[in-house]
Amino acid sequence: MLSHMHRLKDVNSHVWVLTGTGNNQRYVDLTKIYGHLGPLVCRSLIGFYAITGCDYNPAFFNKGKQKPFKILQKCPEYQQAFIKFGDLELFVDKNKKQDIFASIQKFICELYNIPGIIDVDAARLQLFINKYTVADINEEFNRKNLKNVDASSLPPCKSELFQQFRRANYIASIWNNAHEKHPSTLSPENNGWILKDSQYDLNWFDGDQLSSFVSDSLQNELEEPNDDEDDGEDELNVQYECEFDEASRHSINEDNEDE
Repeated sequence: MLSHMHRLKDVNSHVWVLTGTGNNQRYVDLTKIYGHLGPLVCRSLIGFYAITGCDYNPAFFNKGKQKPFKILQKCPEYQQAFIKFGDLELFVDKNKKQDIFASIQKFICELYNIPGIIDVDAARLQLFINKYTVADINEEFNRKNLKNVDASSLPPCKSELFQQFRRANYIASIWNNAHEKHPSTLSPENNGWILKDSQYDLNWFDGDQLSSFVSDSLQNELEEPNDDEDDGEDELNVQYECEFDEASRHSINEDNEDE
């Protein structure tokens, strides 16, 4: 209701809502709350609530609503981003969608206490590095050290967050038009859900869950060689990539033999 207070035709209207049951019933003065929070925060509540966890979208583990709401109140950028949730242009304009998603990534990074980072994948890496420490950069990966890393404390990866963002956008399109006879003509498909066996399931992410080999995660800059030295470096890079793949395959075979 707070998100729709700006639609009231009579600005002098005073709105209360009855809540609770039995002896716990009470009237809540929505007009007073609306005046205290302000129209910008109130209009952003639909998008905020849809992405931080509701009946149709999962919540961020152990984050609740109070901390995210305090972050929302302090930042007009986030308020403006959440207000856009449910707008038709977010379904048809890819550039606008990416702009809003960039603000959402920044919001999530702040929610997980990663200052100065605006990309959730980079935030995940930083949180992992903070927990998994090594004495030397050449030190071999030690699985025992992973006991100190709680995966539930990491924010979702970008691919997963994007699907959550799409679901929240679709949910907001319905809630924003709750006063209309037909709130939405859009379909859940391609908006964070997939149709499977005549029912909708969450589409958690697109693409592979993990890379098959280390070299699949490496990003190499392709440059035109200027001299023989550059050619040698390129050949060395290819050699390292092949060694990475060979080591990965060897490790997988050893694991299979142990099983």
